Amino acid sequence: MLYQVSNKYKDGSVEDFISTNPNIDHDNIVGSVVFPFKYKTKSFLKPGIVNLLGKKYITPGWIPCHPDTTLNDIVWTAEISKKEKVKEIDTWRFKSSSGDGEYVTKRNGFKYTCNCPGFWRAKDRECKHIKEVKSKYL
Repeated sequence: MLYQVSNKYKDGSVEDFISTNPNIDHDNIVGSVVFPFKYKTKSFLKPGIVNLLGKKYITPGWIPCHPDTTLNDIVWTAEISKKEKVKEIDTWRFKSSSGDGEYVTKRNGFKYTCNCPGFWRAKDRECKHIKEVKSKYL
């Protein structure tokens, strides 16, 4: 287990460091604070530990860490990609120009759909309704 140690010395200086020994004893220490230490990381990938050129890093992100760091010393928060975060659903309705019907165009995040025949015919899947929404409303 890693510990965050803060020592205050007689000359007023403060030293912060990470140690595996919570019982540090120095003669000129006025006060000490010791508490368990965890590295915090956010990513969509689970963290790992890599030794490279005699130094230890937490990946992804290549965060330098204490030589005795283990996976138990890391608090990982899963971060989803920007595409997954956006879950907006917007809807636009258009009257059919060839009859009495109605077509519905939807946007879910970055994806557009429409229930008109032009949506399925278009190679790029952008019917006139989607093009109108992109040009007028966004």
